[in-house]
Amino acid sequence: MKNHLKSIVLLVLTSVVIFSCSSDSDSSKSANQFTIEGQSYTLIPDNALLELKMDNHIMDQGQTYDRSSITLSGLNGTTIGTASFDLFYKDGLPVEGTYTITGSLSDNDPDFFDQLLVDNKLCLGWTSSCAVSEAGAPTFLVNANNPTGTVTVINNGNSNYTIQFNGNYRKYDGNFEVIGTSPVVINVTTDVTIQVF
Repeated sequence: MKNHLKSIVLLVLTSVVIFSCSSDSDSSKSANQFTIEGQSYTLIPDNALLELKMDNHIMDQGQTYDRSSITLSGLNGTTIGTASFDLFYKDGLPVEGTYTITGSLSDNDPDFFDQLLVDNKLCLGWTSSCAVSEAGAPTFLVNANNPTGTVTVINNGNSNYTIQFNGNYRKYDGNFEVIGTSPVVINVTTDVTIQVF
């Protein structure tokens, strides 16, 4: 009887491992991971995506705009990777959509507001960033900002977003000269924590 019980327990444990591995396909891995400079970062459970909604509206030419900062966080061993996007959108519009990323130096740049009036949604590159750090270390392994291209936010309902980005963040020296790029690929779907300021 003991041998039968051991065989059944072993069979059940083997089945659990096999089914767990088979459900962990490449598509589910990519849905839970993003890459910075070719390294994969697995989304942090329960805290992978944070949206900070700014309560102060930006006004220009009689138009009101809202602002959200979206930050994605993941782990690779003891290394933490983050990517953020500073999003501006016409008041009354939802946060979801595709945002062109501008290289404007600040949200006070007249060119930024001119483009925002036309597009209704823009991402401010200089205040968007990506970083990689070792837990407990005082310096960054990767520190870049001002990404290129577009970022897409999809609201799946029930406080769940899909974030899509495939481009480069720029690395700068002390004189604000570009000294390299950090390729970042994001195509993740996860729950979002929304905080309003």
